[in-house]
Amino acid sequence: MPMRPCDRLDAILAGRAPDRPPFVPSVYEHGAALLGKTPSEAARQAGLMADAALAAYRAYGHDLVTVGIDIYNVEAEALGCRVRYDPTSPMIPGVVSHPLAGPEMPDPERLAIPRPGPGNRLGLLAEAAGRVVDAIGGEVWVYGCMGGPFTQAVEVRGFDDLVVDIVTRPEAVHRLMARTTQLALEQAERLSRRGAGVYLYESWATIPLISPDLFRAFVVPYNRQVIAEVRRRFRTPPPALIMGGNVSLLIDFLLAAESSLVVCDFNADFDLIRSRTAGRPVLVRGCVDPKAIGRGAWDEVARAVDALARKSRGMDQFVWGCGCVPYPTPPASVLRLKDLCLAASAAGGD
Repeated sequence: MPMRPCDRLDAILAGRAPDRPPFVPSVYEHGAALLGKTPSEAARQAGLMADAALAAYRAYGHDLVTVGIDIYNVEAEALGCRVRYDPTSPMIPGVVSHPLAGPEMPDPERLAIPRPGPGNRLGLLAEAAGRVVDAIGGEVWVYGCMGGPFTQAVEVRGFDDLVVDIVTRPEAVHRLMARTTQLALEQAERLSRRGAGVYLYESWATIPLISPDLFRAFVVPYNRQVIAEVRRRFRTPPPALIMGGNVSLLIDFLLAAESSLVVCDFNADFDLIRSRTAGRPVLVRGCVDPKAIGRGAWDEVARAVDALARKSRGMDQFVWGCGCVPYPTPPASVLRLKDLCLAASAAGGD
């Protein structure tokens, strides 16, 4: 009898083999497309955000569901960043102002920690995640998406200014990180109380944007604080630090942060990541390039799937996936990817 999605992931983290490797595509704004809505429409209504996640689950039957549209900007907007919405566009909303930008960083302690309210989407995201948990949480892990502490700091200060601060005023950056971590802790609690797992997104911290040494100093300790607190207080799907790009040089730091999942993007060194994660209670998601799926380059996709199947043979921790599914991707393309992945697993990677 086939396992439920949640049982597959539970088995892996308990050191047991699942009935098949889970399939976990990254679905965010694409869920809005399944509803015939734009990202700006779905990002500002809890009901639409929840419905987008549920529509994707009904369409693809994937083994882990994420709730979130415009995933990087919820906390940033609450901290004072201005976000541009366009309800007529398929593009995601974007930050267009940074409240702490300028030659000198204002005192980070003056950055107020926002509470949920009509002027932000903190509560909206938690409500949407709770709705999805209530609907399908008994059969599949449900995660709420949120910006990690470093990503929040980048948005409120601006990337260029923050990098200069790291070199010239590192103590001020640590004080700013303490503020954004406080908001991350509070938002993680809101999601956890609704029964959702916590995904901390830190794409602003990937190589080559910052170096491994800076990642160790300014990303790991703050994300580890959030992850450890969630693990200590809640029995929800285990929290994870999520980032794409080539994380090969960051793998030991991701493990030090106690992430429950490592995203091995299509340009990362899968063999290295497999060796570093062997024997650890962590999921390793091998990813196919979503752009190839979106443009229908199926020969390229098939080669990537076959390579991942060979490299992951005998690896119980392995999870199939892809990067963020582009908004306009036809549902048939995601289902075709799923069929290719599961067929490759059934063939044993030969």
